[in-house]
Parts: sequence; structure tokens; C-alpha cells
Amino acid sequence: MESIREFIDNIIGEGVYKIVLSGPASSCAFRKITLNLADGEYFAEKLTEKQAFHERIPLSSAAERILTLFDGFSQINAWDEKSEFTARITKKGKLLSGKHARSQAPAAEGRERKKSYLLSDSRVIPPLVDMGVMTAEGRVKANMYDKFRQINRFLEFIEELIPGSELPEERPLHIIDFGCGKSYLTFIVYYYFTAVKNRRVSMTGIDLKRDVIENCGRLAEKYGYEDLRFHCGDIADYLKTAGGAPVDLVITLHACDTATDFALFNAVSCGAAYILSVPCCQHELNKAADYSALPLFNDGGILRERVSALLTDSIRQKLLTFCGYSARTMEFVDLAHTPKNLLIRAKKAHIPEKNRLCALAEVEETLELIKTEQTLHRLLASAGLLPEKQE
Repeated sequence: MESIREFIDNIIGEGVYKIVLSGPASSCAFRKITLNLADGEYFAEKLTEKQAFHERIPLSSAAERILTLFDGFSQINAWDEKSEFTARITKKGKLLSGKHARSQAPAAEGRERKKSYLLSDSRVIPPLVDMGVMTAEGRVKANMYDKFRQINRFLEFIEELIPGSELPEERPLHIIDFGCGKSYLTFIVYYYFTAVKNRRVSMTGIDLKRDVIENCGRLAEKYGYEDLRFHCGDIADYLKTAGGAPVDLVITLHACDTATDFALFNAVSCGAAYILSVPCCQHELNKAADYSALPLFNDGGILRERVSALLTDSIRQKLLTFCGYSARTMEFVDLAHTPKNLLIRAKKAHIPEKNRLCALAEVEETLELIKTEQTLHRLLASAGLLPEKQE
């Protein structure tokens, strides 16, 4: 090992769960610093003779920050599940480093409260390996725990939305991913139902990009996912040829702008029992809405953009309610860490007609106020699914 920086880079890459900085010089502000890995970040406790100071350090900046904290210390000890790593700066400035099988590592605060994930963080999951989230041995990479948690959170939404008792036993679950793109979560959802829930699944990913669909097909074959298929084409055209089989779950992730509305419309049209939608890039109202009645938000900039996005998703939720779904909009930090962090979760339910009509009235009053139309509303109206307005 040539430098302390290389040593720190190496132990972070190994995913060490505890790091101790010790051997302070007389000028050092702290006598000891302990860092514990929890939920994808290091929690640092910096001790003086009389006080303790705390700091959270994201994995993305951990190496640089730990190198700074090490200034004034002479020794580092770190532990992963199998080994202890040591580095010491001698009085002559020479670096002595090593790695050996650990004897007894100090406990990492909070590890006994380690979160239980729906996906195992110690089992090889082929799509996660190809995504770079896991090593080939099935260990989640230290700098990928954020993505691992986000993937599990999405599966938790499914777990919360669909009680096992409500899933059909006599046939495979029919799941469709509208606008599947590279299908990262498509593969994970298939894995979750088949490998974790032990359910038979018939799943289809649909997208307009042929090269993307062909690659997804190759990956499904590579993973041995026999009942996961991919279709290149329009959602509505696919549904016409699907034979009217009942659809249990529709997923629509990051369908841009009004593509989300088309996906939701088709989910409603095919009578999907459950819908999970993460909208993206809601430009429609931002461009077309007249906010003269709401001048507080009509700044032509970020406020208008944010209000337009929130109105769009609120309208979608209300229209799903009108269509007979128990719908909620929830916070979801997606895999790309974008500001588009809402998820619409809907379940087919018996909604009293009074409540359905009230939800529709709220949508239409809002659209009248901002003097524009919205695509999902227009699609439902064109299909004759909305009541005619009384003159």
C-alpha cells in the first residue's frame, strides 16, 4: 500500500462496517473517532476529553472525508464481516498496513438493528449483479446501498398494496410494465414474485424502442426468466392482442409527460386490479395552464413548474378515484435521485358513486379554473367513460 489515501479507498470499497481512528497527536482536536456504517452512510462519533460530536457521511464522499478526519491521527483499524484492516503511520512517517482474519471486532452500533430487506443482501440476484448493485458473490456493494434500499422500497410498495390473500391462486399473476425501458425494476419485480413470494407469474414489458426490447429479451433468457416477455409496440395495440386476460398489476415507471396518462388510461381500460405509477417530466400543465386565478404561483419559473407537476398528479389520482380505484400519491425517491419523487398507488375497490363523482367534479373545477385540458381526463372523455355534462 503506497499511501493512506489508497488504504482508505480500499477499505471503503471492501464495505467495512466499522472504522476507528486512534493514536492522536497532541495537537489533534479529538482523541478518537469511530465511524459505523448504517443504511448506506457512515455515522461518525468524534470524542474529545469531555464532549462527543456527531456527523453523517454519505458513502459517495466517505473516502475524502475520512482522509480529512485522519489528519492528526496515526492509526486506523477497520472491520468487515471476515477481516480486520490496519494501517499505522510510524514516527518516521512510514505507512505500515495489513489485512488479517479478524479475531473479535468491536460491535458496530446499530448493526443489531439492521433493517430486514425484502431482497436478501447476501444472495446472488443476477439482475442486481448486472446493474452493478451486487458483486458476483451476492454482496451489496458499499457504495450501492442507496440503490439497494430504493429497490426494496419499491417492492415494499407492492407488498403494502397487494395482500397475499387477494392474489389469485388458480392462475399465474398477470403483470404488465408499460414503458419498461431498460427494465431494471421489471426484472426485480419478476424475481420478487417468483423467487421471494414463490408465485407463478406471467409478465410482459412493453416499450417502443426495438433495440432496448431486444436487449431485455436477451437478458430474460440469460436469467432463465421463462415467463417474462418483452413486446415492442404500442400499449393499446398489445392489449388488443392479449386476449382479454385479467390484469393483476400494471407498473408504469418514469413514463415521460403525457405518456403516464396513456399508461394510466390503458391500465384503467384493461381493468387492472392494481396500479403503481412513478410519473416523470410533467410538462403539459406547465405549458398550457392559465394561472391568472392563482397569481401566487404564476412566476413563470420554478413555482409554476412545481405547482403544475403537483396539480397533474393530483388530477391523475382523482381521476383514478372516479374510475373506481382507491388511490394515493406517496413519496418515492427513485433510482436516478431526481426531483420527480412521487408515486401513485391505486387499488381497484368499491368506491361509492357520490365519492367518485365528487372526485371528478374537483378535477373539472380545477381544469376550468386554469383554463386548460389534461390528457388523462381527455382520454377518458373520448372513450365515453365520463358522464356527459349537463347544460
